[in-house]
Amino acid sequence: MKFFNQFFKGFGYCFKSLSIIFDKGLWPFLFIPLIVCVVLIVLSFYGIYSFSSYVADYLKPYLEVDAATLTNPGFIDSIRIFLSAKAGFIINLVIKILLGLVSGTLVKYTLLMVLSPFLALLSEKADEKLHNTYFKFSVKQLLIDIARGILMSLRNMFLEYLFIFIFMLLSFFIAPLSIVTIPLLFLISCYFVGFNFFDYNSERYKLKLKASSELASKNRGYLVGIGCFYFLVMHIPTFVGTVLGIAFGPAMATVAAVMCFKEIEQEQNKLNSPAV
Repeated sequence: MKFFNQFFKGFGYCFKSLSIIFDKGLWPFLFIPLIVCVVLIVLSFYGIYSFSSYVADYLKPYLEVDAATLTNPGFIDSIRIFLSAKAGFIINLVIKILLGLVSGTLVKYTLLMVLSPFLALLSEKADEKLHNTYFKFSVKQLLIDIARGILMSLRNMFLEYLFIFIFMLLSFFIAPLSIVTIPLLFLISCYFVGFNFFDYNSERYKLKLKASSELASKNRGYLVGIGCFYFLVMHIPTFVGTVLGIAFGPAMATVAAVMCFKEIEQEQNKLNSPAV
């Protein structure tokens, strides 16, 4: 019950954050993710197409079948000849699909890593404006925040790939399990993405990685709610929807994580306060 309560709060705070971004003058942060993501997507597509074409050209000679050497070709031989003629196209297509699936997660975390200095600053500014706090600007602290943001993204990306690998193996050997593993993978992905936005607050309040992980684990509903919103808004159909998702998604999730962190802090204060 606690999980679902936190989930809907975290998801709802993401929508509430939009008015806060404009009311508090944080709207310039919306343009930065858009620029960064366009660059990453262009580089990703260029890399996929270049690599797949190189591999296809390299393997094609080994897969070709010389029809002239076959005497009385049968049905199987006809299939081999047909596949041989299309070998380059098939290899190219398969590699593009596989790399596309892998690069989706890679681009997602690379985007968060590149945006870490801007999102850390946005998280701090949102905290100041929402809760009348002040954090003295420090280049040293900003660099620490950036390093931690990149480290956290790499950690979460590794763990997510590990879960993907394990669940893919399970689904391969026990196909019916895919009914369970696919939704679980989605929730795990949402949790790790939400963790990235949440940890900016942990760093600002001097929580170590272990303490931040424990706090996140105890309040995973908030993180999954934020990650779910981020995933959905980043996959809005149509080109315009994609542009809006890239522009608004990271900023809205970051501000929502500030509100969730503050609510967790208030809940802990209530539990720790002496009974009257």
